[in-house]
Amino acid sequence: MKPFIMVSTRPEFEAAQNEYESFLIQSGLRREDLHHVLLEEVDFLDAFTAGDVSGVLIGGSPYNVSTPQSAKTRSQMRVEAQVRELLAVALKEGVPVLATGFGLEVLAGYLGASTSREFGEELGATEIFVTAEGRDDPLLEGLPQTFTALVGHHEGVGDVPAHATLLASSPDCPVQMIRVGAAVYGSQFNPELDAERFAQRVAVYSDAGYGEPGTIEGIVSEARSQSEHVAGRVIRNFVTHFSRD
Repeated sequence: MKPFIMVSTRPEFEAAQNEYESFLIQSGLRREDLHHVLLEEVDFLDAFTAGDVSGVLIGGSPYNVSTPQSAKTRSQMRVEAQVRELLAVALKEGVPVLATGFGLEVLAGYLGASTSREFGEELGATEIFVTAEGRDDPLLEGLPQTFTALVGHHEGVGDVPAHATLLASSPDCPVQMIRVGAAVYGSQFNPELDAERFAQRVAVYSDAGYGEPGTIEGIVSEARSQSEHVAGRVIRNFVTHFSRD
């Protein structure tokens, strides 16, 4: 099988490593079949050849696409540019992509849609509603029409980008999952995070303003009380559907 690639956009090494492990667990892949690339350290496209991979998973980030350009760090601008270039190659060459969180926001911007803090969500669980189109999509196969996923983001996308199909939504964030063409996907929710991995993520970003002081323990406890982590099937379905020799 041609390998999948997990692209981390996070500047925090611990968070990036934990994120890779989360995707590895949910994908069911062997470690040698899910290569890890940190955009903070390498220029990914220099080594990327579309025909050499089964697909690409793009992780989230504490970066916000809606931050004014003048206020973005050079690291953020570099990472955003690399993600946009990767998405352009994927859309042109037909490379399967599942972009989560920040990856979805960059994808939406690439397609001309804006992000806004109006559609941010506090740390915790939210109900995701699958659309009619989503019910027929292979990445949502086996998921119920409504399922719980873990979220935590300062901004979100309010309008479905041009050329995209809305697959899932939620009350506070209208664009939770989209498909562009046949093989490029974006999800605002975190399909890789079960309760334990969510607790790891919260610990790394405890000072990032995702929750009110003193509430983090309660948020983590509530996450651990949730039932089966069905959102992880999105990743497993992506791998199953797009694996190739």
